[in-house]
Amino acid sequence: METISALLSAEHLFMRYTYEHVYVISEEVWTMKVEKIVELILDAARESRVLSGGFYKDEPIIRTGKDAFRKRTAPQRAHREPRTLPEPAAGLADIVPEAASPVPERIAQMRALARRSQRWAFLYADPKLFYEQARFMESYRDDAPYRGGFERYYPTYEDMSTAQLRGYFTWRTRWRADDEVEAPLSFLFVHAYELLCGVGVAHAAEGYTALGRLRAAYGQRAGNGALDVYLATWMRDYAVYHGLDAELLGAGSPDAGPGHAIAVIDAAEHALLGSSHPARWDDALPGLPEPGAFTRALAAASRYRLERSKLFSERFDEMAECCCAVFARMVDHCRRRRKRGFSEGLFGGEETLPYAMFRSAVFFDPAPHPDAAVELPDGTVFSCVHGRWARSRPHRKDEPSAELGNILHEIDRVLRAQLGGFPELKARDVPTYVRTIVSEEVGACVARRAAAEAARVRIDRTALGSIRSAAARTREALLVEEERAAAPEPALASALEVVPPAAPEPVQPAEQTSAPAVAGLSAEDAALLASLLDGTFDQADLLAHGVMVALAADRINEALFELVGDTVIEFEGDVPRIVPDYADDVRGALA
Repeated sequence: METISALLSAEHLFMRYTYEHVYVISEEVWTMKVEKIVELILDAARESRVLSGGFYKDEPIIRTGKDAFRKRTAPQRAHREPRTLPEPAAGLADIVPEAASPVPERIAQMRALARRSQRWAFLYADPKLFYEQARFMESYRDDAPYRGGFERYYPTYEDMSTAQLRGYFTWRTRWRADDEVEAPLSFLFVHAYELLCGVGVAHAAEGYTALGRLRAAYGQRAGNGALDVYLATWMRDYAVYHGLDAELLGAGSPDAGPGHAIAVIDAAEHALLGSSHPARWDDALPGLPEPGAFTRALAAASRYRLERSKLFSERFDEMAECCCAVFARMVDHCRRRRKRGFSEGLFGGEETLPYAMFRSAVFFDPAPHPDAAVELPDGTVFSCVHGRWARSRPHRKDEPSAELGNILHEIDRVLRAQLGGFPELKARDVPTYVRTIVSEEVGACVARRAAAEAARVRIDRTALGSIRSAAARTREALLVEEERAAAPEPALASALEVVPPAAPEPVQPAEQTSAPAVAGLSAEDAALLASLLDGTFDQADLLAHGVMVALAADRINEALFELVGDTVIEFEGDVPRIVPDYADDVRGALA
């Protein structure tokens, strides 16, 4: 028992001596011989009179593990055949042993910063020590590549051996020279910490650009997903912390997708509630977004991937109209039946909580941040008071909504059934009132579009010539012999070719000597118009000269349609006349 008590006391003294005297952060501690540690234990035991008692007794000699192993294996190893050591594993042959690796003067001086500060940086990441060392090594360059692995949580310089440190600074030297070489993930995090602390950049805008370059080059590579996620948040925090331009505040942030979409939904709901008819989506209402952009915002804020639907790509206009109409009905329903608005019911109410700037990063700023308030495009406000940050969000939830996803799924399902020709969707469990609203609004949208399509008049101007030719041939076939004899031969050719006939000079005013200015209007047609305007129209005389009034009226209406936008000659029975409202326009065209 005395021996055990002595060893326990010696162990206690060893731990105390270790924390007070031995484990000063330096490479010498890690290379101490085991025999030296044993000697310290024995000296401490003697000084504290651990070996108490007034008589001598045999005690076991403390031996090193190496001595015990050599004694146990010595007889057997004497009879073994010498063997060749295996080759080192691939990728490890180029690693220089720490003892044989030269330590550059600059790295040795950086290590001394930790020894002088008496910080326990080997136990946890000390942000202030990292900042001081990073500033000290800001312009250091090296050329000693490291081909091994290095993985740490919250990695810092103190976690690296000399070979790893030289490898990191070698990679950083090449990276600053635009050489995108492979690097361990922890190297990339260390460099991100440097940029967050402003190391290696002249100003904040340059630091933001450098963070974006690091994310673009390494964030999407295999195994670097954590870097991409953290840099997205850190870049947003960096823009807020340094008060950069507003367009950078949402760039790259994980909140940029759902957050911006929720802001669009909030703006649309606010505009509808400010109108006299909240249940009706009116594109002319101030504050309402464009239907297509609003539909994309709904898709981004919901768990249902509406953008993958065939209707989204093939019948987007109908889809957007239905989504806007259903949203307006839901806003009005919540206004009348609920205490919370539709958007608040989907994403929760406003909240303000303390916020850790650059969370999960090794970050230190020697100067306290002044009081500030920064608002993001999605309505989120970051505020700093006495160095403490807080974040106020318009909604407690910033992830896509499952409830909104079910509503969009129901719209997609009902619209497919109404249009036909698309694969059917299985109905989801939604409240009865939601199913009723969706069915009514989708049906109304489809009916409106069908009615508008039926009322649309289409004029194919390219077919007018063939229609006139067919009419002339039909008229010719219906003429009796007396009418055929009265009509001169050129009239038939004129009607069949649909060109001005080569007939005797038609009746026209004597002053008409030049072609009119309206394109497509012949001299004969102009003479007909002039006779109608002057009241000298004589249909029998025109027929005698081979002029077919009905065909001439069609040519005139077509030629003046672009000018007037309507028919200028109409018939009262078989007698043509100028529409009184367009008489002045016709005179102006003939002038």
